[in-house]
Amino acid sequence: MKGRNLLRGLTFTSLALSALVVVTALVPATHVRLQVRQRTTWDSVYTDEQATRGQAAYNRTCAHCHLESLAGADESPALMGAAFISNWNGLTLAEMHGRVKKSMPTDDPGSYGPQLITDVIAYMLRVNGFPAGKTELTHKGDALNGVQFSAARP
Repeated sequence: MKGRNLLRGLTFTSLALSALVVVTALVPATHVRLQVRQRTTWDSVYTDEQATRGQAAYNRTCAHCHLESLAGADESPALMGAAFISNWNGLTLAEMHGRVKKSMPTDDPGSYGPQLITDVIAYMLRVNGFPAGKTELTHKGDALNGVQFSAARP
């Protein structure tokens, strides 16, 4: 009788340990599957229509300082090209949006609305060769923090 109870105890303990080993082995695999690569500017994060709206907004509000070509002039930096891309590489679109919101236009900082800024960013992405997609870039929620400006295609 004692042997049978001991065998049951060992069987239960063995099963419990086996289950623990299986669960432990699965946790890292599940964890890896749950990790998602952060979206980048290469992930088609804006639409062509949004970039077109952004171009119109840019021409109305930004071109007089940064030029229609986005090449920059005097103290206004270029918003396209290698120096621009290198300057923003690794930062999020939220950081770009925030900088524009806090500092532009220089004669009335903070006067641009969030949608206008988001549309202009979409235009800047198009000019810099990042692909358009089917979903508009949004400033709502934490969406812009979820998109990293990336010079190189991942």
